[in-house]
Amino acid sequence: MKIFITADFSEAGMKRLTDAGHDVRYCCWGATHEICTEEQLIEKLQGFDVLIVGYEPVTEKVLKSADLKIICSIRGGPRANIDVDFATGRKIPVIFTLGREAIPVADFTMGQIIGLVRQIVKTDRELRSGKFTAPAQSYGSDKDVIWDMSLEGPWESRKGIELTGKTLGLVGFGTVGQEVAKRSAAFGMKVISYDPYQKDAAFIQHRVEKVNLDDLCKKSDIISIHARGTEKNKGMISQKEFAMMRKGVYIINNARAAIVDEESLREAIYSGKVAGAALDVFHQEPIKIDDPFLKMDNIVVTPHIAGAGLEVVYRHSDMICDDLLALLNGQMPKAIINPEAIDDFDRFKKMAASHTAGAGQRIECQGCSLQDAQSKVPGDLIERISEEVIRQIKKKMSGS
Repeated sequence: MKIFITADFSEAGMKRLTDAGHDVRYCCWGATHEICTEEQLIEKLQGFDVLIVGYEPVTEKVLKSADLKIICSIRGGPRANIDVDFATGRKIPVIFTLGREAIPVADFTMGQIIGLVRQIVKTDRELRSGKFTAPAQSYGSDKDVIWDMSLEGPWESRKGIELTGKTLGLVGFGTVGQEVAKRSAAFGMKVISYDPYQKDAAFIQHRVEKVNLDDLCKKSDIISIHARGTEKNKGMISQKEFAMMRKGVYIINNARAAIVDEESLREAIYSGKVAGAALDVFHQEPIKIDDPFLKMDNIVVTPHIAGAGLEVVYRHSDMICDDLLALLNGQMPKAIINPEAIDDFDRFKKMAASHTAGAGQRIECQGCSLQDAQSKVPGDLIERISEEVIRQIKKKMSGS
């Protein structure tokens, strides 16, 4: 089969596909960090059977113009840029990567919590701007002394809460929420969660109390949101929910901004009901330079990078290869958003049977060579992804 890859993809992943006898072309965003337009994608997809996509628009027009048999998305939410309903109507299964960023997002969340409640980010900004520092050529000591012990000094004015014994409320208990729960337990926190779609077994496994949203709002010292953004949960946390929260609660949102009503959050921060917030997502992105959030000193803001872990590309490449090759072997993929598109497995097995193992090759894409992609990545970045790190990722994914 001929496989067109527009996503960032590992060398090892591409080798797995060519070793299985398939021809691979690596192009568009994955190779150049330039997202192909609808028209460019239509032109490039001619003659290809499988698309492994990152951010290109796979619209009805694209699907009508191509003859795709399978679509694979490296994203956890493939509907963001793929017309899944139209693909289903054409019997095209859409494989995706459930939980590919769960580990980096969970790590990031814990960093936000600690940075927020202990005022690490705030005091870093203050110290760099000159607050609490000694004048040049003036006092200072190399002895074990505290800087300023007055009420206005950092020791008294920047005290933060300890995490041990505090209650963390997780809105959403999928792959990310579960990873956060693991890390929070190590800090001695009590974890509760609201997720009406998650099975009870997941809560029991992680020793997390399942609660309704009202109880979560009333009981939590810190609330962290890890639910998918849908029309149903838009504005789910609004004025009513903030009114039920404890005074001094902390809010973390790395999921979707729309889950929290923006004006209600601002009012809760201004009133002091919310002691601080860490936001990686915003109602309009990129956030505008004059947004009030950027002027609040008790807010930690980041540009939607919670999932930007160096190891993610290796994880999602393996996930895609595992599920794609499983489908071609007549097995149901682990993560498929439209299983109804698979009317029978024989047609996929026949596709694979016509290719000889080891006979696959890399097809160069004009203007989008792999060398171009590698030249955009600093060498030290590549070196930091050691074989041991990759081995640990595979071990964790296999559950061993």
